[in-house]
Amino acid sequence: MRTFFLFLFFLPSIHGEVLYDTDFDSFPAGPNNWSEIESWISNDTTSGAQSIDGNVLPALLNTATLGFTQPTTPFTFVALNLGYDHITSGKPIVEIDTLIGIEDSTNNRRDDFYLTIYNKNGNRLASVRFDNESPNNANSQFGIWRENGTTQFDTLFDFAPGELFNLIATIDLEENTWSISTDDVPIFENVQFSNTTSPINFGLLAFEWELTAPSTSNYGNNFLLVADINIQSFSRQPDLEVTFQINSLGEINLNWQTAVGWTDQVEYSSDLVTWFDDLPESTFESMDSPHFITFSEIKDPAISSRFYRVKRIRLP
Repeated sequence: MRTFFLFLFFLPSIHGEVLYDTDFDSFPAGPNNWSEIESWISNDTTSGAQSIDGNVLPALLNTATLGFTQPTTPFTFVALNLGYDHITSGKPIVEIDTLIGIEDSTNNRRDDFYLTIYNKNGNRLASVRFDNESPNNANSQFGIWRENGTTQFDTLFDFAPGELFNLIATIDLEENTWSISTDDVPIFENVQFSNTTSPINFGLLAFEWELTAPSTSNYGNNFLLVADINIQSFSRQPDLEVTFQINSLGEINLNWQTAVGWTDQVEYSSDLVTWFDDLPESTFESMDSPHFITFSEIKDPAISSRFYRVKRIRLP
């Protein structure tokens, strides 16, 4: 008789609350139009360094850009005043999902671009820096860096100038940790978010352009392009520990505790690739209070092996 393998794990599937979402199509095209719309602010509203463009990418409609033209100051930002209160909402996890790219300079001057989170007091908490220094320079810092407010770290990952990539930043405001991926490749995971003494909350999301030259006349005509932004908040996933027993008759018993506001679904597979959720009485909801449950299935002698998992889904 072949061994009956059992594989148990918890697969989260979370539905978040949308805090902000835009593809910039509702913004009027033109210079200086990224700011002063939908709670976006900027320290440069005259030079055209921040702009909404309708013809940068033919496949898209409007996109937001930062850079390209001479700014009024060596450090230019465009920031979304989100003012999110994760304590009141009870959802301490914030996910930023954005499609961005860095277009290289043609005037041989290259600068730095940032995605930065500030708290509601305007204190800088943490950043991702896209250093566009020429990779051919000696000791070049070209690539993606993370900053925790006091220290910078080389992630050892690069970006491809002129190409869009999907960046997802997941921030746990309670645990003071965050993770970043680009095109589903983890850049860093569960590292310290902010090393400052400032309160940890989500006040502003900023895109920033910092010249490497002290004078604005020596700006690089490189620029940051943002095609869309989606920001969602999530509650913390309740812990789930599944235990199991196999009795002498071959009956499988899975045991765990439900969580209020979540649905637990037992799924099975023969190859860990394709999963099914059509087992009888395999869906469990907890509306009022958590309770212990047991899911049972009698082993089919015709099945040599089967894998199980419990998928927890947030109730709408």
